[in-house]
Amino acid sequence: MKLRSALEDFESATLGSVPGLLGKLSYTGSLHDGSGKYQHWGLERVYGSDNAQHALKAAHRALVSRILKTPLQVLLEDLSASCTDQERTELEFLCSLNEERTLPKAVSSAAPAHLRSVLHALSALIETRHVATHPGA
Repeated sequence: MKLRSALEDFESATLGSVPGLLGKLSYTGSLHDGSGKYQHWGLERVYGSDNAQHALKAAHRALVSRILKTPLQVLLEDLSASCTDQERTELEFLCSLNEERTLPKAVSSAAPAHLRSVLHALSALIETRHVATHPGA
């Protein structure tokens, strides 16, 4: 008997170990093939393919929604946490989030533009921070 749904399991066990909201978005996007299908062997094995697909899609949508509602200052701090396990700079990490599979299929038509503007603003803030802390500035 399963005590948790596939979504609860994914959010607590898997996403719970991924640092930062943007890190969680990056990870969930990496499970997405760009055409609407997700791959997560463990969830599929335990909950079945259909339940795993629904859970991953719901988690992906919830992450995008949460990020779009989060103030830029909080996301800027989150970016640092999200990059802790990455072998990329913050700017490289942000560029990777601009890939098509970052967004789940069937989100509102405004969500991609909104997310791109948030990522662009974060990039500009990072670049400004680097210029402002440069000794020659």
